[in-house]
Amino acid sequence: MSHREMDELLKSQILCRISFHDEPYPYTLPMEYYYFGDVMYFHFTTTGKKMELLNKNPNVTVEVDWCNDTMTDYKSVILKGRLVPVDNPDERNTINVAMASAVHERAGIKALLRIPWGKKGIDYLSASNIPLRLLKLDVKEMTGKKAH
Repeated sequence: MSHREMDELLKSQILCRISFHDEPYPYTLPMEYYYFGDVMYFHFTTTGKKMELLNKNPNVTVEVDWCNDTMTDYKSVILKGRLVPVDNPDERNTINVAMASAVHERAGIKALLRIPWGKKGIDYLSASNIPLRLLKLDVKEMTGKKAH
């Protein structure tokens, strides 16, 4: 796949599989992601197994795919890189507000975070009653494959 095709796939999907280094096997989870510009962002709770693994080793593999109903056509992108915290307040606020717009209609995340969605420009990660951490993927390698 060309870089443009991989970028289009990443922009069109919302769910990925992310694998963390664990022993004796990788620890893989389905996760929502947010793709803005050419950067993949994630919000994580601040506790749990994925955070334990991330604190030990921030290198991850992320997979995003799409297929048609008959699975005769598919696209897949694999990204390898390092998850890094978004500490810059301007970047964090910009992305959090953009993420709020992107997830506004997703009932699952709305119910989970219990946020006053009517307020425009709200930094929803900061407004959540669940401690969340904003991370981005510093991509070191990206490959893609498609059926046609």
